Amino acid sequence: MSILNSVLLTLFKIDTIVAFNNKYRQSDPITMSSEIRTQLEILRRGFDSERYPSVAVRRSRIKRLRQLLLDNENRLLTALSEDYGYRSPKQSAFADITTTIKSANHALKHLNFWMQSERRSTDLSLRLSGASSYVEYMPKGVVGILSPWNFPINLALSPMVSVLAAGNRAFLKPSEGTPATSELLQQLIADYFSPDEVTVVCGGAEIAQAFCELPFDHLIYTGGTQIAKSIMASAAQHLVPLTLELGGKSPVVIDDSANLKTAAQRVAFGKYFNAGQICIAPDYVLLPRAQVSEFTALLKQAFEARNSSAIADDHVEIINDRHASRLHHYLSTARENGAEVHEFTAEHNNASLSVVISNGNAGEIEDHEIFGPSLLVYPVDSFEECLAHINRRSPPLVTYYFGRNEKHFTLLRHATQSGALVKNDVIFQYANDDLPFGGQGESGMGRYRGEHGFKEFSNQRAIFKSGWLDVSGMVTPPYPQFFGLVNKVMRKL
Repeated sequence: MSILNSVLLTLFKIDTIVAFNNKYRQSDPITMSSEIRTQLEILRRGFDSERYPSVAVRRSRIKRLRQLLLDNENRLLTALSEDYGYRSPKQSAFADITTTIKSANHALKHLNFWMQSERRSTDLSLRLSGASSYVEYMPKGVVGILSPWNFPINLALSPMVSVLAAGNRAFLKPSEGTPATSELLQQLIADYFSPDEVTVVCGGAEIAQAFCELPFDHLIYTGGTQIAKSIMASAAQHLVPLTLELGGKSPVVIDDSANLKTAAQRVAFGKYFNAGQICIAPDYVLLPRAQVSEFTALLKQAFEARNSSAIADDHVEIINDRHASRLHHYLSTARENGAEVHEFTAEHNNASLSVVISNGNAGEIEDHEIFGPSLLVYPVDSFEECLAHINRRSPPLVTYYFGRNEKHFTLLRHATQSGALVKNDVIFQYANDDLPFGGQGESGMGRYRGEHGFKEFSNQRAIFKSGWLDVSGMVTPPYPQFFGLVNKVMRKL
């Protein structure tokens, strides 16, 4: 292909993507699906032209992603606040920008090591022949990223760090729930990446459906369980492997050995940060019945300390009226059912914290992930009751424990299941890029972040090199006289 033709093809690709992204709202579903497939084809051709990017190429892409955040932080923070009605720039800077930069830095530091082939032990009978075995981490191809609205930058770009580190091309569909942020990401990605490296498509449910039906080489979705079931059904049509980061009702077990004030402060933080709109936020608390009143009072103190006039601008709004109505409905239903409800509101902003004390009579809030600044509290009479309560539900994304009783903590480790287990803290396990992030069952499948993300988006290809001795000749007809001996020896190796 001539240089002129190459240039014209590149311009055509860019024009196709820009034209599509400018008119997606007016397109019919068939046209949308066709044009999204065109974008996918551009990415796939890019991958086909470079199936195993060098360390330098991968580092360049990760560095550009990091630079995108550093160069445009103020614009991104403004867009986030516009989408939320108000979102503290300081919270956004930490939760969406800093955490993503950390992921990029971690990948840049360790990428050389991750890309190395790993030797594997070769069976003795084969090793004696001079054979060797190892695992090589190969890029999968084009990876789709379907990201949510609660952390619309981090949960779009942090998975992308892993995708690019593994040598793939990335196709992002950000949430329609944060349109200003999504459209800005679309523009910035186009500024920092060529359309055959990374591309973005924006739009609503029809775009998302068409996106999920694409024949990706891998797809990661972060969001709710019900939508995840639909995505699995769509992905099954092309046998697309999935990473699902969901959520559920993450419990907090407060042992009678816990520092109750510390537990209250950290649980309150989990509900204050991003207004509790976090998949790993504490959802419900299990604590000794005799400590419920004191714990509720300490929660109120912690909430008031975080909402003084000096820090009135550090809160976050509920994302939209629909979610605010949903949360209000939970509280109204709980009251109607006879549950004890405490509501704490700030004088200087719209921040709030609701505490629902339930004896199994709080209604819908007990059945659904809260995803907001409300907390469900269950009084219990024994540690065993905590275990039984947790095990009646599907495994959560994370279980939190507060206390100093190692016997109880070990029992919690071995008798329950969850994506993560955290002792005497909440949420900050996510800040550790060397820990895998993900759930189990209804809270998700697969893991990413750090080396785990690199491996998640890689094909772990087994490599076997035969030795100087022909082993096959010993175990195929006509069998030699010593076949029986060889067969017996191999069973004992």
